[in-house]
Amino acid sequence: MRRAVLVVGVIVVIVAAIAALNRIVDPKDEFYSGGALSAALASKCLLAYDAVGRRSYPELKRDLFERTQPGRVVLSSDGVARPGVELGFPGFGASEVLTMMRYLADAVPDDRKLRIAIVTQPSWFDRTTPATQFDQSTASKLGYLLSPSTLGSTLNLMRRSRTLAFTGWQNEQAGRTCVVDRGSPRPAFRLDGTFTAPAPRPATSPAFAFERLTPVDDALALAERRRWRVAGLSTLPGSTVYQRELKALFAKHGYRWRVRRMAV
Repeated sequence: MRRAVLVVGVIVVIVAAIAALNRIVDPKDEFYSGGALSAALASKCLLAYDAVGRRSYPELKRDLFERTQPGRVVLSSDGVARPGVELGFPGFGASEVLTMMRYLADAVPDDRKLRIAIVTQPSWFDRTTPATQFDQSTASKLGYLLSPSTLGSTLNLMRRSRTLAFTGWQNEQAGRTCVVDRGSPRPAFRLDGTFTAPAPRPATSPAFAFERLTPVDDALALAERRRWRVAGLSTLPGSTVYQRELKALFAKHGYRWRVRRMAV
């Protein structure tokens, strides 16, 4: 009996040690740390995608907003430079508009006004385009920490660079620009939140997902209650249904939405 308890205890200690090591190194950047953003802001460098992690994009953009406190923000998935700080990211869509608007409503004092540009894309409302999930469950995070694959990535990163493994980033020169990265300087976020690489334009179908209008409707209602100035636009014309529904939805809340093609 004592031997069995001892064996179980040893196994628990080993498993806990593996989880702790994976959490410290976090080779796939599943847990957000503001350290890389702090380094990028302090040195006025780009922040590489690989120093953040795809699932941490929402946390990164909220952190950027809190540090910069802009009066203008942009919610888009194309990463094109526009006046204000870009709070969108690759994979941003209709549901993320509402999530970010709720965050802004909590983060911004009642007496402070915001100007918001919402740049929609036809793919946001395409039924054949799957919605991206950024939130992780506790079980998913635990599975990541205990995964043999994660441990393999942790050990590989430790062998390659102790700095990247335990600090999480490095500051290096990439051409004329410095980049805070974890081994790959491109692609990256600029300090206004936009991207250095053009976002892909997914192919769209005529299958319009009307239910995806609901989170945008709720987001606009929230902005209307706060009396924020909102402008809606699209750089792609999309279908007739897309144009009709988006124009009517924004007009419902007293805002304007229009198609504005980008200059080639």
